[in-house]
Amino acid sequence: MVPEQPLSELLYRKWQPLKACKVLLPQLFRCKNMEVRCSILYRLQDYFRIQSCLDLHYNIQKILEEQNIHYKAHDYGQSYFYQSCKPANISGFRNTEARIASMQLASYVKGARVMDIGCSFGFLSIELARFAKSITGFDINPYCIRIADMVAHYLQVNNTHFLPITFEDYQEQVVYDVVLSLANHHTFDQNTHQSLQSYFQKCAHYLKPGGLLLFESHATCYETPEQLENVIQVIAQFFDIRERRVLNKGNRIADRGRTFCVCVKK
Repeated sequence: MVPEQPLSELLYRKWQPLKACKVLLPQLFRCKNMEVRCSILYRLQDYFRIQSCLDLHYNIQKILEEQNIHYKAHDYGQSYFYQSCKPANISGFRNTEARIASMQLASYVKGARVMDIGCSFGFLSIELARFAKSITGFDINPYCIRIADMVAHYLQVNNTHFLPITFEDYQEQVVYDVVLSLANHHTFDQNTHQSLQSYFQKCAHYLKPGGLLLFESHATCYETPEQLENVIQVIAQFFDIRERRVLNKGNRIADRGRTFCVCVKK
């Protein structure tokens, strides 16, 4: 049996919208998994916008294909993207602009040195970089970090720094104004192993006195109210929780209903 040609070579070497429909629509109709269907749909709608940045999408797709072969962990983007990046014509399960607006992140990071824990493809960091002084993001998935660096370079964003590392292993001697913990206090694929107490204690360690921890919970289907209250109690050991609210913007399944907290280091 002849292996299927990679999408990078099939669609992204040359812009071919009709061929994209011919290739992707049958996949969309055959697939029964709703998350995979969404990823195919995102890819298809993006394809009609990428003519001016086809080289970028070709190189990104090559990395995604490497990831699918060599990195055996949960694929949050279902072979496409978990986050969106509108300037690079990339859609994702979680709309970066809607998340920033819903949590009012731009106002909190203005002029700040920011740490982004578990930054995934770095798209939220890249979008926030125009407000922040600098942003350091890291993720355990090295393929995500390669894409983050590539997109930041393409968009000429020069104040981001991305590292392929876990928060447990991060040892830099740097103090930040803001730490972003956006659904990263534990992970669905259990690739992180620190306790909640050690996690939030380390968040506090990397903040200057009076620095901000911006916390987002997991989706309600993955984190029960009882589990969330336990997390909030641990946060309160190291931070004063100045604001707590439920988010109501973005993707109805992936974004809405999560809890957002603004926390000040004690």
